[in-house]
Amino acid sequence: MRLPSFRVQNQRSVFLAECLVVPKLMVIAGPNGTGKSTLLNALRTSSGDGPILYVGPHRNARRQVVQWRHLLSTPISFQELLTRSDIPGYEGVALVTGTRDPWSFDDSANYLKHGLCQIEVDRKDAIAQLYDNQKEIGKNSLPDPWAPLKELTNNLLPHMSFERIDSTNRNQVRVLWRVHAKDTLVDLDDLSSGEKAIIQIFYPLVEARTKDILRQIQHADGAQAQPEVCVLIDEPELHLHPNLQIKVYDYLRLLASNGKTQVIIATHSPTIVEYANFEELFLLRPSESITAGENQLVQVATDEEKLAFLRGAFGTTSNLTAMQSVVVVEGITQNDSSKTVSDRKIYRALHPGFDRVTLVSGGGKSEAIRLRLHIQEILRSFSSNVTAVALLDRDLSSDAPPEGVVYLPVSMIENLLIDPVPIWESLQSVIEKTPFKSLDNINAAIDEILTELTDSEIHRRVIKLLGSVYFRPSTPLSEIPKQAQDYIDQIRVNYSEKAIETYRTKAVADVDELRKTTQRREYFHGKDVIALFSQKYLHKSGMPLGIFRYETARHAKSRKKVTKFFDEFFSTYLPHVQAPIVAENKEVVAAVPDKKQGG
Repeated sequence: MRLPSFRVQNQRSVFLAECLVVPKLMVIAGPNGTGKSTLLNALRTSSGDGPILYVGPHRNARRQVVQWRHLLSTPISFQELLTRSDIPGYEGVALVTGTRDPWSFDDSANYLKHGLCQIEVDRKDAIAQLYDNQKEIGKNSLPDPWAPLKELTNNLLPHMSFERIDSTNRNQVRVLWRVHAKDTLVDLDDLSSGEKAIIQIFYPLVEARTKDILRQIQHADGAQAQPEVCVLIDEPELHLHPNLQIKVYDYLRLLASNGKTQVIIATHSPTIVEYANFEELFLLRPSESITAGENQLVQVATDEEKLAFLRGAFGTTSNLTAMQSVVVVEGITQNDSSKTVSDRKIYRALHPGFDRVTLVSGGGKSEAIRLRLHIQEILRSFSSNVTAVALLDRDLSSDAPPEGVVYLPVSMIENLLIDPVPIWESLQSVIEKTPFKSLDNINAAIDEILTELTDSEIHRRVIKLLGSVYFRPSTPLSEIPKQAQDYIDQIRVNYSEKAIETYRTKAVADVDELRKTTQRREYFHGKDVIALFSQKYLHKSGMPLGIFRYETARHAKSRKKVTKFFDEFFSTYLPHVQAPIVAENKEVVAAVPDKKQGG
């Protein structure tokens, strides 16, 4: 393995990042600004045998006009270019800058087209030399130097195939590909950004095999022994669809498994982070989230079971690697493997503090409270400066919330939107398609909706008062039939007509009191109110319910009640996210690789 270990100190935002055993494939995740790019850049200078290839984050290829005469000068080794911190000028290659670091545009990809065309020059020369020596060439007797590139393309971009180098116009040599089995051939410059990115990243890793095949044609010495290679890739996911990101990651695993290639990547991709196993996944923590002198780089989990537990708690691994405090809210998850909050846009529209935390959906109220405890325990193992708070619907509760839990000042988040002013402002783009002419019209419509939902609200409150009961049999087994009968008798009492009528009388009185005190907007079922308002008055406007909710939330954030509650919530429970954290300015000292630890 190229880098058995490393230790990087005092480089920009990386004060200490150490790994004593570097895996064959290493994924470094973490929030923006923690120094992932800085860490990869520092590893380029590590000592040891074999090349270290570096692929920076700011890469793209300018269109290149390749002239045949330029291909006969200095040979291009794309692999060698990626080991350099700067790149030399080359006649015919258009460059912006020669610097190769995470903070500059990387021009190395501009050499790719010329490098591929040079292979074609060498191929033709090798065939000519072989013919001159042997005076004949048998059919299908020559290996194909393009086989490694074709194999790479077939693995990662099966919808396209390398066709040939076209030098019929020596003032504009083209590298042609067949895409989607169409008859028209496409030049390298005209491929999509994602297609070019794949070729740019991975061609250097098959370049040596291509040149070995050329030597075979020339009857030169056999394949040269290749040293172990370490490949550093910053954001391999750029321009790639999530499905293609998985294919790329599988290919990286394949390269790493052959024993000759080590791959270290820095990524923001949720897809890659979710796909990594426990041996591969590492977290680079912000320096301000840990104590001075502590290692910023940690392995996320020590085994697959623990990693699965973390993913289950946070919904996605990227929710953990974001290294932000967590706010657990109620709500069903959008799918079985994600705890994405369906109301995320509403929360973020209501207060800017939600932009600096991770929102996690916790299910029902009791589930959300338990999940907060799990997440809090996990976060403490990574940082003492991040925390977890549950922000839950008040619903019909009058009890004080448990520690670490905050109730909304209203029944649910939608109740903060039930106000004529933000609703009126949210509808201005479609107001002519609604029946509303003034704020008074909106106000009357809200009251009408609330009155229409009165029976529904009474039923909600009765069901809440009735509660839920569960039967749990216990030993001895012979007593279970009697336990069941006692349970049935109690159920009949709890849910009798008399009990229901008693609770209904109370619910009617409570709802009537809300009407008298004008508090129905705060304590009725907010989701139902907003949904019915949209259904009755906006069906001809073309504004979907989701857009209506979001736009109303965006304008509701200026309500004094909303601002006051969320300001107090963040200042009390999450004071560190009230304003962006600015790292203390510190003198940057060049890293000194620890040669005893291989870097």
